[in-house]
Amino acid sequence: MAEIMRSTGEPSKTQRTRARLVAATGDEIAETGSFTAERVANRAGTAVATFYIHLPTKDDALTATFGEVMDELVCVVDASLTRERLELEGLEVLARGFVDACLAFFGERSQVFRLALARMPEHRPLREVYRAHEANAFSLYAGFIESGQRAGLLRAGDVTTLTRSLLVLSQGLNNPLALGLGAEDSLRDELARLVVALLAPHS
Repeated sequence: MAEIMRSTGEPSKTQRTRARLVAATGDEIAETGSFTAERVANRAGTAVATFYIHLPTKDDALTATFGEVMDELVCVVDASLTRERLELEGLEVLARGFVDACLAFFGERSQVFRLALARMPEHRPLREVYRAHEANAFSLYAGFIESGQRAGLLRAGDVTTLTRSLLVLSQGLNNPLALGLGAEDSLRDELARLVVALLAPHS
């Protein structure tokens, strides 16, 4: 049976249970700012013992949840920053969409980041998850910038420097002052203008 599951590419019951627990951990953190095995197990509809079978420690649970959240963030970047969108929408519209997508993401996931970053100095697996995903995001940013430069749609300049700048700028969107902004808040426009100012071709 296990062989059949692998050949079809469908997740096994064990994988589904673990995924449900990881998702429940993220939801619990988002709602309360913390989590316990008991609350997560209850949210996931499993026994506490099942939680510990799949996630032996709270650090394991936080690391797995943070990994999933970082996967989501990479997907936000991948979907928002494409040459196709840049050509179709123009830089100003793309920048506003990117800022809005990041603000929506961080608005939902900032508590997971808070817990993970607080624990990161003492837990190496969390640092490794962060560094791996940051490297992935860096690669996506760099690819977008290089492609836009070749098309003459983004300003010329050292790709590494521009990529680092955009990465720092986007990480700054996970700031308490930016979380929970209304749809019409002028700060959204100002943040998008920062992206445009960084990447727009010089006239």
